[in-house]
Amino acid sequence: MPINGNTYDWESVTIDLPNGKAVDIEEISYNDSREIDVVYGKGSVSTKYGRKNYSASGSMSLLREEFERLRKNLGGSVYKAKPFPISVCYANDDVPIVTDTLTEVKITKQDTSAKQDESATGKVKLDFKILTPIKWNGVAAL
Repeated sequence: MPINGNTYDWESVTIDLPNGKAVDIEEISYNDSREIDVVYGKGSVSTKYGRKNYSASGSMSLLREEFERLRKNLGGSVYKAKPFPISVCYANDDVPIVTDTLTEVKITKQDTSAKQDESATGKVKLDFKILTPIKWNGVAAL
């Protein structure tokens, strides 16, 4: 990577939804986890650990037009829709391309508001669960 090169910024992020490349999206966030339980035997130091279930979730904020395109593509209801993929690609000329894939997303909450003197009112925030392991730059979490 060149010194003083351009790093990933919002302009270098491309997000693919079922309705195509998202243009009117302001934010996407996703995470995963797999808890462990520490097991103790004799003494005060753990001797083993036990693995719990994997979980992944996220959220995104869309302008109203992008949300309506997504909702229409999902059949009219974000809750009745089958699980769908989201692809998040980080790419510019100075650093390697990184693509994260959320293979099976189900929306669990939609939230919107409008207020006086807001230039882009009616933004929609969607919370979602990711039903299968996230592919972090092509490598599945599990």
